[in-house]
Amino acid sequence: MGAKGMATDKRILDAAERLFAERGFTAVTMKDICAESFISRGGLYRHYSSTAMIFTAIIEREQQSAFASLKKAREGEIAPDKILEVYLEHRLNNILENSFGIDNAITEFATNGKNGREIAVKRAEDCLKILEELIKMGNKTEVYHCKDPKAAAKQICFIIEGMCKHSVIIPVTEKDVQAQMKLINDMLR
Repeated sequence: MGAKGMATDKRILDAAERLFAERGFTAVTMKDICAESFISRGGLYRHYSSTAMIFTAIIEREQQSAFASLKKAREGEIAPDKILEVYLEHRLNNILENSFGIDNAITEFATNGKNGREIAVKRAEDCLKILEELIKMGNKTEVYHCKDPKAAAKQICFIIEGMCKHSVIIPVTEKDVQAQMKLINDMLR
């Protein structure tokens, strides 16, 4: 794909991700994505044939970014605790910004999209692996003193996913986000 095609692809995925986060997976149509990305139907269908295909590409892009960050931590370019801090801030603050949220859209995708469950399970497993490895690296540099990195990684996922799911029903405040960040930091240190 050339530079123009890559730019169009990015525009499609960025627009679709905003829509999915606002409305959920099942409420977004290809027509909605065309309108949001300012791309003709033909142009969109040259890149993607369905909303499930677009959603899968969004998840793959997210995972590529996460693994790229992990690689930087492994190579010593960025401290693992900084990557984890940015990840947590992004995920928890995202809860404050979206009424529905991309995580809730992923749950919908897992139950309604073709191959959605397998894709969502792989995403969750990758997230756990990345978090566990970052915690282990933080332990080696003595930034963290976590006795069970695997359990801590799961707990972090449970906190984030729980807040995402419940934020649609129970309002989450900045104070709530800060309290969870403190609990996570206390668990790791």
